[in-house]
Amino acid sequence: MPKYIFTQEEWMQFGSDFTSHTLLAIDGTNYKYIKGGAMENLLPGSETYDRLVGVNAFGPGGVYEAHAHETPMYYLVVSGSGIMRVGNEERVVGVGAWIYTPPGLKHYTENTGDEIFAYVFFGGNPFDPKAGFHQPVKDQ
Repeated sequence: MPKYIFTQEEWMQFGSDFTSHTLLAIDGTNYKYIKGGAMENLLPGSETYDRLVGVNAFGPGGVYEAHAHETPMYYLVVSGSGIMRVGNEERVVGVGAWIYTPPGLKHYTENTGDEIFAYVFFGGNPFDPKAGFHQPVKDQ
């Protein structure tokens, strides 16, 4: 797999191995990541930079439960359709939709279609590297 330049077919492979797990939110609560996939590793050099960029993909029925970030996040839908909720605003979105989540405001994603629902995301890494940002926790 290339490290720097990706065709659509290649980056869609980032989400081809769908998993489900529980993550730790910045407020100390747990939330679920269901039937989703992402890049296995951060892009080379990005782990030391203050910005986060990547692709998340969800299989049919996949859900990213409500959670918040310390920094603003931006999403551009590139495949499929689903529900995105930011705070109290909820919409069905598809290819080309642009979503913004302000710092500290919970957001939710659900694939409601029959194909992979994927988006490119861009935002900031947490201010505190020990904040537990999307850190896996043991399922109870």
